[in-house]
Amino acid sequence: MFKKLFIILIIAVGLLPLAPHDASAATKAPFYYGAWLPFWKGQAGAINISLNLEKLDEVSPFSYEMRSDGTLIDSLHIANGSWDPWFDAVRDSGMKVIPTIAWFNTGGIYRLLSNARTRRATEDRIAALVTANLFDGIDIDFEAMSPATRPYYSLFIEGLAIRLHPAKKLLTCTVMSRTPPARIYRTVPAQIVYPENYSVLNTYCDEVRIMAYDQQTIDLTLNASKGNGSLYSPVADPAWVASVLQETVKYINPRKIMLGIPTYGYEYEVSWTGGMTTYQRVRAFGFFAAMNRAESLGITPFRNNAGELSFTFASTTHFDQPAILVSTITSTLPPPELATIDPNASTTFFVSFPDAQSIADKVQLAKKFGIRGVVFFKADGDIDPMVWQNID
Repeated sequence: MFKKLFIILIIAVGLLPLAPHDASAATKAPFYYGAWLPFWKGQAGAINISLNLEKLDEVSPFSYEMRSDGTLIDSLHIANGSWDPWFDAVRDSGMKVIPTIAWFNTGGIYRLLSNARTRRATEDRIAALVTANLFDGIDIDFEAMSPATRPYYSLFIEGLAIRLHPAKKLLTCTVMSRTPPARIYRTVPAQIVYPENYSVLNTYCDEVRIMAYDQQTIDLTLNASKGNGSLYSPVADPAWVASVLQETVKYINPRKIMLGIPTYGYEYEVSWTGGMTTYQRVRAFGFFAAMNRAESLGITPFRNNAGELSFTFASTTHFDQPAILVSTITSTLPPPELATIDPNASTTFFVSFPDAQSIADKVQLAKKFGIRGVVFFKADGDIDPMVWQNID
């Protein structure tokens, strides 16, 4: 037992190849599980995944970023070959390797994709990358796109599919979640133009991964019902996730949809003025980091009304965050004991984060909707270890 565990750990850091997996030993369930491996915690993530190879169907190294000219930044340093033994081990286990190309530059994405020459060159470059590295496919995660990019992004996805599918390579598209308009607008606009055309994604993508996280205060309906008189700024409330899936299945085949599930949470500085609660996002917390923080404060986290674990504490520290990290909702003052944890402290902090139970709730929700599966963001060694025990 200990020898086997030692060998798996060595594999995770790229020192020893894994013996081929006996495909007859186990049959993959029709419900798929995937995980993103972040380049900024590559070794910890690789160990995390290596210890749970039999639980996953696909892994997406969050490894590539894009420059304005369409060339790629290899943030995980895949090109130097150091990851080859680990990729071989993952493939031998029967898991697919589908790296992610991430880009968050609104103007850069528009300029590259709206130019036919640079768009097609980028499609060729990505297809060549997949082939040269024996990847099973590629995951495109272009965020912060403007509505003006919509037709060009559609052409880009179609062009990638034309290049990848004849080679039997998968095209995975990771997209922002869509909350039903009536839940985010007090007056719904006559026309809403999204950057991604879901009908195009349904036609050309083999998987469509929905980033159903970073909800926070976007859902006005849930803010009113759950955030009035209590602290409510979840990463992903199952009630919100259900509304996102209901919106998504209108346009995309459920058997192509992968629900993105967060394994991280946030800490907020909160304040109350004139019937309003303000949340300033301070930092992200993984499971162990959040639990350690609570323990250091002598606090036991409790399950909040969004199904996540949470705790509050007081401090004399104050943050002035940029506007993009600040949101305000209508709310009465929470219970007095919450707002005055320490009468000598000037600031109250609120932490909300997922654990194995809240993640299992979303997995069950995905199964209820009959979608393809779920993908965890992220497997980085700071995820509740009981998550893996709950995977069937």
